[in-house]
Amino acid sequence: MKHIFYLHGMIIEVQGIHAVSPQFGAYEYTTIIDSLKATGAKIHAEVRTEKTDFNEFGKKISKEIDDLIAKGVAPSDITVIGASKGGMIAMYISDLNINKVNYILLGSSSDYTRKNFDWNLHGNILGIYEKSDTVAGNNYQYWIDKSTNASKFEQLQINTGLGHGFLYTPNSAWLNPAKEWMTQTD
Repeated sequence: MKHIFYLHGMIIEVQGIHAVSPQFGAYEYTTIIDSLKATGAKIHAEVRTEKTDFNEFGKKISKEIDDLIAKGVAPSDITVIGASKGGMIAMYISDLNINKVNYILLGSSSDYTRKNFDWNLHGNILGIYEKSDTVAGNNYQYWIDKSTNASKFEQLQINTGLGHGFLYTPNSAWLNPAKEWMTQTD
């Protein structure tokens, strides 16, 4: 069985699962989770709050990944999907966890991330960025060059015109490539 860890964006920490951005609209958390469930995978989607410690949460998810592998789940059957701040947490997990699991980073590459973190990512990584995203829409080349531990690191630019809001819905522009990335076996 496949396992997906979905790590939501910061707006959910602040407003809860019915979050609405004045700029990007409703964050369709439940619809995203339902879309991921439709893959047949077991979904791990813990809602963080403003009090959630970034590092401790990353360590907790890394341990959950290790526990699944210890129970016989193949690393290739585990995917971490991180959106915005959730993607930054996914990057931290990828730095910590040496297992060859799959990562999908949505709108997670920003000047802030580059300046404040010194990660060398592991696993099979797909960085998806939106051409119109002014919040965290940088390409992932910096992280590709830096992540000598990654088994595979590819990036995909999409162009929905939704800015950072592209990750607020289960938009096929990111969801379809994510589903394909999850099927890797190497």
